[in-house]
Amino acid sequence: MSHLHHALPKAYDHCKQIARGHYENFPVGSLLVPKKLRPSIYALYAFMRTADDFADEPGRTSQERLRLLAEWRQHLDRAIAGQLPSDPIFLALQDTVSKFSLPVEPLYSLLDAFEFDAKGLVSFETYEDLHWYTRRSAEPVGKLVLALFGYRDEERIQLSNDLCTALQLLNFLQDAKDDLQNGRCYIPREDYLKFGICSTGEILTSSSAGALVLYECDRIERLLSNGSSLPERVNGRLKFELRAVLHGAKLMLRKIRAMDGNTIRSRPKLTSRERRAIVLAALLAKVQT
Repeated sequence: MSHLHHALPKAYDHCKQIARGHYENFPVGSLLVPKKLRPSIYALYAFMRTADDFADEPGRTSQERLRLLAEWRQHLDRAIAGQLPSDPIFLALQDTVSKFSLPVEPLYSLLDAFEFDAKGLVSFETYEDLHWYTRRSAEPVGKLVLALFGYRDEERIQLSNDLCTALQLLNFLQDAKDDLQNGRCYIPREDYLKFGICSTGEILTSSSAGALVLYECDRIERLLSNGSSLPERVNGRLKFELRAVLHGAKLMLRKIRAMDGNTIRSRPKLTSRERRAIVLAALLAKVQT
């Protein structure tokens, strides 16, 4: 028990260092998360970030990536079963799951998505196929965060699901050029065929790529609209965090539209000033939906 008393703070600090080391991927309003919840957010992030690195790190074969993820899944199995983890990430994660009675199914869903990525065959015939993926790669994150704040009802979870899928699809549009160059396509085949584009490789050079991206923006906008009431259905700092995330997503959509959807040519980014303004707007007023 004494060993655990000393090991647990170090484990959480380890997770914090991982999160801070990838701060550009952290939610734009993460400083709005209550201080008492930040260690648990760091633990969840470190679990996801490390698995993501296993799935996506260059220089590894698909078999090596899948082996690392299988070992990560075994670590999770043992931690959930109550065995004392030797890995600091799982020590912090085990404590977080226990302290907040978090559902474990979303953690396993995330691993399913990382394993899909690790196989290196990332393409989707239909939007429903793509949604199969985001239900495992994005929606579990929202479910875990809601549970941390004490929200477990299906109504809020559904709103969160739409927001999380929208945010991930938006991120895919921002990263479309790099993803396509690396053999990953997060735009359904049924969509790009509508624009006379016959293969994923053609998206990079097609004159219709901008129109295709704008078409994807319309779907993202619908999903954001579906989930836009979530910030006003939660309390405390989570309300402001979600307002900030929603505001940031809408700003990014406007940027993509302003560049006629040409995310293949240049990656749209939020400036530091825009990020600060988003947090301020979240604190001061409701997001206009």
